[in-house]
Amino acid sequence: MMNSYPTPYPEVNDVLDRLLIGAQRVLGDQFVGLYLYGSLSSGDFNPHSSDIDFVVITAEELPAEMVAALEKLHSDLAASGLEWAAKLEGCYLPQRDLPRHNPTMAPCPHINEGHFYLAKHGSDWAIQRHILRECGVVIAGPPVAPLIDPVSADDLRQAVRGVLREWWEPQLRESP
Repeated sequence: MMNSYPTPYPEVNDVLDRLLIGAQRVLGDQFVGLYLYGSLSSGDFNPHSSDIDFVVITAEELPAEMVAALEKLHSDLAASGLEWAAKLEGCYLPQRDLPRHNPTMAPCPHINEGHFYLAKHGSDWAIQRHILRECGVVIAGPPVAPLIDPVSADDLRQAVRGVLREWWEPQLRESP
């Protein structure tokens, strides 16, 4: 099991170790790399409120049987009793879709706190790609920065407007 790497949190490292081993077992030659982004990569992790943001890069789009095996992997992780297994939030993304945000890309497998589903990335993916490129943590695989095109300030501004439109505006309309 991992100890102080890749994070200073042994319990988080245990979950990441199991995720890595399981993803490599399921994906085989499709596995390119496992990376952390979000608060664990930026130094803002709060053990009381944060989640574990990750992305697994795959060689290509995954066939249905691999997606089903990944769903079982995450179900087994959630049932493991490990505290942080329920706080995994990430996706399995084909390498061709990593360099830049493509709203027309095919849905890919996502996990969010125990809920496994297929979805496209929203406008916030430009922000997440920027964080991944600039301060992503390599768990396994090649360095991630060269795999991602630079994210322009205009792309980041558009992403923020998209988040306001997609996430916050509906909440304002629905609030009592």
